[in-house]
Amino acid sequence: MHSDSIGAPERPQDGTSKYPLRGASAANSYQERAACPLYTAIAVIGGRWKPMIIQRLGARPLGFGELQRAMPRVTAKVLREQLRQLQADGLVRREPLVPARLGVRYHVTAYGRSLHPVFTALLRWGIRHLARPGAERGTMVRPPISRAAS
Repeated sequence: MHSDSIGAPERPQDGTSKYPLRGASAANSYQERAACPLYTAIAVIGGRWKPMIIQRLGARPLGFGELQRAMPRVTAKVLREQLRQLQADGLVRREPLVPARLGVRYHVTAYGRSLHPVFTALLRWGIRHLARPGAERGTMVRPPISRAAS
């Protein structure tokens, strides 16, 4: 009986997952991605505004309002979500100011600063990628289409 036949018992295949999860009997592509260090790194820095947040905070600590003014197209909700994700990953630290009415300051942590060479390498690669012939037909970050009345 073939393994793809109806009613055949499912047996895990050895060697199908480069990064198997511990205790998993049969890895699938979702589990493999979840355990892959490269996909994890991309997910950590891959939010729409995360690189810009880290860049702005790398220059100096900022309060929430200052950071939002430095990034005028980001909504407060999205900025808050991305900051919380960066905090959860240990890249950004939130420091409440005393007295509380003064708000908070966000800082890039030493761990967050360890991404500097990664961002530098990605920046250099991106410059080469955008300069190559036909780059406009590939993946590019484009500004949103204006919804202004014509």
